[in-house]
Amino acid sequence: MTDPLSLETIVAEFSDSAEAWVLQDTKSKKYVTIPHPNYPGRDPIHFFLSKNDAEQVLTEILDVNEVLRGRDIFAVSVNLLKAVRSIAADKTVGNADGFVVHPPNEVFEFVRQQNP
Repeated sequence: MTDPLSLETIVAEFSDSAEAWVLQDTKSKKYVTIPHPNYPGRDPIHFFLSKNDAEQVLTEILDVNEVLRGRDIFAVSVNLLKAVRSIAADKTVGNADGFVVHPPNEVFEFVRQQNP
């Protein structure tokens, strides 16, 4: 799997109006955190650069996680730079302690690995 994008890369490569997609539980309003092999013991929010990428990962998560399967979770749009800057400035915000931004090729690799 490729390395997630760093904060410096995100700030340099994306405009202030850049949109990203996150997975959010509609009832609790919390964002879904997904363990990441590069960050053991952390609870990062995952940002996707397309709604389709977020929905593909959500499908994979719901296939293996019974607890989440019973919840109303959807891909929602957020302002990418505002969100990652907020998390970088205060890692105690919400239910996450970090973030990962996934380029489309990483999502494709992940989904392909789950469905050989």
